[in-house]
Amino acid sequence: MKELAAEHNMTIHQVIQKGRLNQATISELMSGRTKHPKVSTIQKFCDGLEISLHDFFNDYKFS
Repeated sequence: MKELAAEHNMTIHQVIQKGRLNQATISELMSGRTKHPKVSTIQKFCDGLEISLHDFFNDYKFS
């Protein structure tokens, strides 16, 4: 998540604010305590980055 944010010249905090995400949810994901995020959470993260779900999942990191 940090890497994707950095690629878009943003901090995680900026993505969280722009995507209207819950800080606790992101903390759980980043720490590995949550392994299966909801699609709605991923969508909000994408909204914060201003990318589509398609672009998110087509990123080289998923190859």
